[in-house]
Amino acid sequence: MNTVSAVPYADGPRLLADVGATNIRLALEIAPDQFSVSAVLPCAEHDSLEHALQAFLATAGHPVIRHAALSLPNPITGDHIKLTNHPWAFSVEAMRRHLDLQTLLAVNDYTALAMGLTRLEPQERVRIGGGEAAPGGVIGVIGPGSGLGVSALVPFQDRNVALITEGGHVSYPPQDADEAELVALATQRFGHASGERLISASGLELTHELLASRSGLPPPRLSAPEISARAQATPADPVALRALEMFCAMLGTVAGNLALTLGSTGGVYIGGGIVPQMLPFLARSAFRQRFESKGRFRSWLERVPTWVAVAPRSALRGASAMLDDHLTADHGAGPLLVEIRAAMDRLSTSERTVAQDLLSAPRAWMSDSIARIAERCGVSTPTVMRFCRSMGFKGLADFKLRLGSGLSGTTKVAHREVQHEDPTAERIGKIFDNSISALIALRDRLHPAAFERATAALAGARRIEIYGTGSSALTAEDAQNKLGRLGLAALARTDAQLQNLTSIYLGTGDVLLVLSNSGALESVNEAVARARRAGTTVITMCPQRSELARLADIVLPVDHPDDVHALVPMLSRLAQTVMIDALVSDLALQRRDAIGSALAHQNDQRFVTLSSHSRFTPNGKEH
Repeated sequence: MNTVSAVPYADGPRLLADVGATNIRLALEIAPDQFSVSAVLPCAEHDSLEHALQAFLATAGHPVIRHAALSLPNPITGDHIKLTNHPWAFSVEAMRRHLDLQTLLAVNDYTALAMGLTRLEPQERVRIGGGEAAPGGVIGVIGPGSGLGVSALVPFQDRNVALITEGGHVSYPPQDADEAELVALATQRFGHASGERLISASGLELTHELLASRSGLPPPRLSAPEISARAQATPADPVALRALEMFCAMLGTVAGNLALTLGSTGGVYIGGGIVPQMLPFLARSAFRQRFESKGRFRSWLERVPTWVAVAPRSALRGASAMLDDHLTADHGAGPLLVEIRAAMDRLSTSERTVAQDLLSAPRAWMSDSIARIAERCGVSTPTVMRFCRSMGFKGLADFKLRLGSGLSGTTKVAHREVQHEDPTAERIGKIFDNSISALIALRDRLHPAAFERATAALAGARRIEIYGTGSSALTAEDAQNKLGRLGLAALARTDAQLQNLTSIYLGTGDVLLVLSNSGALESVNEAVARARRAGTTVITMCPQRSELARLADIVLPVDHPDDVHALVPMLSRLAQTVMIDALVSDLALQRRDAIGSALAHQNDQRFVTLSSHSRFTPNGKEH
C-alpha cells in the first residue's frame, strides 16, 4: 500500500463524514491523512444529517469548506438518499447548496473502505492465515458491523477503482446442521437468509438466540458486544462461545466465496467494527479453514492471504481518497487544462480567478451552473462567459463539452431533475448540464467496432428504411434528409401501422435503422423481427438492455436515466441526433469521391440548362 505525503490542500480543509446507524464520525482533513478537528456525534441527537454537519462545523469555528465527502451505509443510486438503517433522507444537491459547498460527494461506506486500503500502512493490518498477495491482483473487502459490507479494489492502469456492490445481501449457504437451522430461522423471520442477516451484529444476536433457546429456558437478550465479551471471557460462556465460533466460520465461508468470485489474488481484507475487537479469537477459529474449504480450489485459496484492517478512521480515509480522485483524477492531463495554464497571463484579473477555480477542481465544474460558478468565484455570470470566450468557446455549455472530453473515465456529471422552485439560472444550468451528461455518457458507451459495422452496412445498403415514432419521428425524418443528401436511398416511416405493413417488403441487402426511446414498443418490435427474419440488417439506436436491442444486428446504445420525467425524450432525441450526425459524417468521408462526381455532374447539367435557356448568343446579341 502507498504512503501519502502530507502536502496541505491548496483550497483549504475538506469535510469528511462517516455515517453509521448510531454515530457519525466527522473530521476536517487539511492534507491527505492529516486531520485538524474530529468528532463523533450520536445520530439520535440530530434531526437530520445536514444539521449534524452544521453542528460539527460550528464547533470547528465555521471554517470555509469547498469540498466534502460522505461515507454512507447505503447504495448510492442518485441524488435522493434514504438511509437504510436510519430515518434520515436528503438530496445531495440540496445539501451541497445549503452548506455552500463546491463539491459534495456521497459514496457507499465499503466502497470508501476499499479505497482507504490505498492509504493503509503495513502496521495497520493483521494477517490471518497464510498466502502471499500477487502484485497488481484484485483485492476483496468484506466487513461485518451493523450490516455486512462488500467491495473490491481493482488496479487499473496507474489508478485503483473501488467496486460498488451489495454483496452482503447474497443468500448464505449453510455448511452444517447448526447453520441450516439458523438459515431456516432467518428465512422464517425475514423471508431471506442473506449473509448480512447472519454475519453482522444482529446476526450474532440471532445466532445466540437460537442456541440459547435449546436450553428450554427463555433465551437472554444480549447485545452483540455482550455476546462477544462473554465468549472471550475466562471462563467463557458456552452458548456465547458457540455463537461466536459460528460467526467466525460463516465469515470464512463468505470471504472465500468472495475471493473466488473476484479472483482476489491480491488478498481479502476484513473491516467493520466487530472483527478488530476479537483478533486472537478469530485467529484460533475455523475462519481460515472455512475460507480455504472449497473442494478442488482449496490449493488456489491457500495462496490467497487474508488480513484484518485495524486502521483508525478507515471509512474517513477512504472517503478522502475518493474525494481526491473525484477532484484531481487526470488533473493536468486534459489538453484544455494545459491551454488554460498557458493562457493565464493574457486573462484579466477576474478571468484568472475563474481559471484558478477551474484548475483547482475541474471535475466539480462539470455539475455546476454558471450562477453557482460565478457566486463561488465572486464574479458576475458575464465574467464566466467572458472567460469561456477568451478560451475560444461560445459559452459554458460548449466549454464543458471540451472539458469533459479531456478528463478520462466517466464524468461525474449526474442527471438532475429540473424543479419548479429552482431559480431561472439554475434551471437553465441543469438543462444544459443534463444534455452534456447524456452526450458524454453516449460517447463513453459507444463501441467503435459497432459504429464501423453500422456505417459499412448503411454504405452498402440497397435501400435504407428508418423507423421512428413519437419524439423519435423527427429524428427519423432528419436522418432521411441527411442520408439522402449523400445519394443513399433512405426513407423514413413514422407511423407504427405503416411500419408493420411495409416491413414485409424488406429483405436481404436492405438496412432497417430503428430509433426508439424505450425499445419496448410491441408493434415496432414485431416489424423489426419480421424484417430480420427476411434477412434485413437491423441497426438500432435504443436502450442497450431493451427487447429491441436483442432483436438487432448492430446496437448503438442510447440510454437515458431511469427516473421518468418530461425531459427524458428530449435527451434521447438529442443523443439520437448526434449519433445520426456522426454516422452521416463518417459516410460522407467514405463517399467523398462519389459525392464529388455527383456534384460535378449536377453543376454540368445546370450549366447546360442555363445555356440552353440563355437569351444571348456567344457574340452578345439577343436571340
